[in-house]
Amino acid sequence: MSSSNFGTYKRAIVRQIPDSIRDHSEALKDREEQGIPIHEPIDLEKARTEHALYTQTLRDLGLEVTVVPADESTPDCPFVEDICVVVGNKALLTRPQGAARRKEVDTIEKVLTDLGLEVHRIRNKRATLEGGDVVFTGHEFFVGDSACSNPKGHKILAETFPEYPVLAIPLDPPKFHLKGAICMAAPGVMAVGESKWGVRAWKKIQKHAKFTYEPLWLPDKVFADHTCDVIFFNGNLVHCKSQEGAESVKRFAERFPDVNRVELTIGELKKVDAGLTCCSVLLS
Repeated sequence: MSSSNFGTYKRAIVRQIPDSIRDHSEALKDREEQGIPIHEPIDLEKARTEHALYTQTLRDLGLEVTVVPADESTPDCPFVEDICVVVGNKALLTRPQGAARRKEVDTIEKVLTDLGLEVHRIRNKRATLEGGDVVFTGHEFFVGDSACSNPKGHKILAETFPEYPVLAIPLDPPKFHLKGAICMAAPGVMAVGESKWGVRAWKKIQKHAKFTYEPLWLPDKVFADHTCDVIFFNGNLVHCKSQEGAESVKRFAERFPDVNRVELTIGELKKVDAGLTCCSVLLS
């Protein structure tokens, strides 16, 4: 995908929600290990209703949507973004940090192959990479140097897409994915959280990026807002609902008065630290 058609997509992949996510999501274990408060359990019926609306919204905005069935043995399988990085007709299947999630890769590999993509896969057992750590700008990649993605994974990303520079952005817990701090809100415009993670990421981008970007600063409380996690495609900007971030919605409206903005939530899945981008992979 060249920079001239950045944000232009025809299809999305989503995956349904298994019952097992309620009690066995890796986010629950991570929160416990880090001493972070655990939310009340996911309401599965509500989560599935929100996910169905999320899926229908992608269709209503013009995308063909491939829906992959849930797998009870992989509780976090709805978060398909983590399992691959796709640019143009080329896909890199990642190697998630958690061993429990690696089974998801085989399923998504078949989906991408059946759709006719050129599919690559990380085989290095010392490499980790998750799609939630990868921000593609149309010109280059920014990738989290995080608990989920390491330099060996970054190197394979660069080798798979040699036409695009790759810049690593340090990210320490409890932020575990780069898209929880920065995200593309439009060509050349980055939604950036006002947290220390967003500020640090933006400083590194300003200093080392090969191209120039404009920031849209948004409130970001580490266990609450997540409002910088947005989806831009085909001239549409999908972002949080006013109830989740009234100030952020106001800033989106002021910055993008002529963009079709859609408010959407996956509120129940936020209980296991999901954001809007987590639940889909977009294909051109």
